[in-house]
This record gives sequence, structure tokens and C-alpha cells, in this order.
Amino acid sequence: MELHQKGLAGEYYVLAQLTARGYNASLTLGNTKGVDILVYNEQTKKGYKLEVKTTTNKLTKFKRFEEWHTDKVFYWIMSSKHENIIEDDLVYCFVHIEDVGSLPKFFLVKSKDVAKYVREQHVFYQKIPREKPVKDGSIDNLE
Repeated sequence: MELHQKGLAGEYYVLAQLTARGYNASLTLGNTKGVDILVYNEQTKKGYKLEVKTTTNKLTKFKRFEEWHTDKVFYWIMSSKHENIIEDDLVYCFVHIEDVGSLPKFFLVKSKDVAKYVREQHVFYQKIPREKPVKDGSIDNLE
């Protein structure tokens, strides 16, 4: 599955799940920077922004957001920009697509928790001893 298709598949899956659970949700179709889905909860009268990150569980040497589930570790690549994105109404939705025929898994995490984790992982990554120096830059193009 190509990168763009993987991202769209994750977004549509999350949209379907939110709608099935009674939320009013709509895709931004790339028209809102950093927001993939806008969600409104009729019962609480609150709106939320979702940024969907989708993975197919390929291992990576870069910073990542991890979730342990049974014997599997799922990875989502994040960049240094995510260290400082803290908004009360922003939630990250991490989607894992294993196979085309199986149901994806997803995890909802508040932006403040993601920012804290990415900052901690960035510090950890910088402290890893290496023979050659590694450029410490953004990895946005790998999302």
C-alpha cells in the first residue's frame, strides 16, 4: 500500500468508526493544516480536531510513538514539530493496518501526551552513542 493510500485508508476508517459511534465527523480533505478530521459530540456540545497517523508496522530507526499490544509493537513516525503542539481540542488518532483483510486498530491520544512523549524520545535519541554524528532535523517527510 502506498504512503498516500495508507493515510487515506486510516482516515476513512476512523471517520467510519466515529460516525458509527454517533459523532458528527467530517474529513478536512487536506484543507486544514495538521487536522484530518473535525469531530463534534452532540451530547457534550464539544468539538475536536483529529490528526490521523497510520502505520503498517514497518520498523524504523527514527523517533516514534509506540503502543504495546500483546507481543506486537506498533510504530508511528513523528517529527520534532510534534514536541510543541499542545491543544486542548487536538487528539491524535494512531491507526495500525496489518493486512488488507483484517480490521485496523486505533488509539486516541491527547496532544499534550503526544508532545511530552515525543520530547522525551527526542532527548533519548540524541543521547544514543554513535560512531558518526547524526543530523538532528525534522523527519516530516516520513509521516
